[in-house]
Amino acid sequence: MPAGTHINNTQYPLPNYVTPVGITNGPDGALWFTEYEGNSIGRITTSGAITTFPIPTEDSGPAGITTGPDGDLWFTEFNADQIGRISTSGVVTEYAVPTANSAPDGIAAGPDGALWFTELNGGKIGRITTDGLIAEYPPLP
Repeated sequence: MPAGTHINNTQYPLPNYVTPVGITNGPDGALWFTEYEGNSIGRITTSGAITTFPIPTEDSGPAGITTGPDGDLWFTEFNADQIGRISTSGVVTEYAVPTANSAPDGIAAGPDGALWFTELNGGKIGRITTDGLIAEYPPLP
């Protein structure tokens, strides 16, 4: 490490068994993260204030999360085969992935204004528009 380099390491405790998985910068200046075991979406400010928002579907297994082009946060629900959307005020909307047992995992905002996600068990790439329309692309070789 170069001389004069300083690392500031601050940790913020979460409740037991929430298992944070994904994290992203939010449009509100906070960081948003998924709580796999806690079945919720978390928000933490840069000063360490944490807010938790429950997901309506029980045991949904939230995994990946990203900020969408619409200013909402979009996340995958690994166990529930759904894509979730949460506003910065905490309103959750869920969209079913057409392929059963697909296990959506990673998600990213695409250059086309849609959100793109991986289907771990489905072997496909999915695309969801901000209107909730989902397309799936054939299984990968």
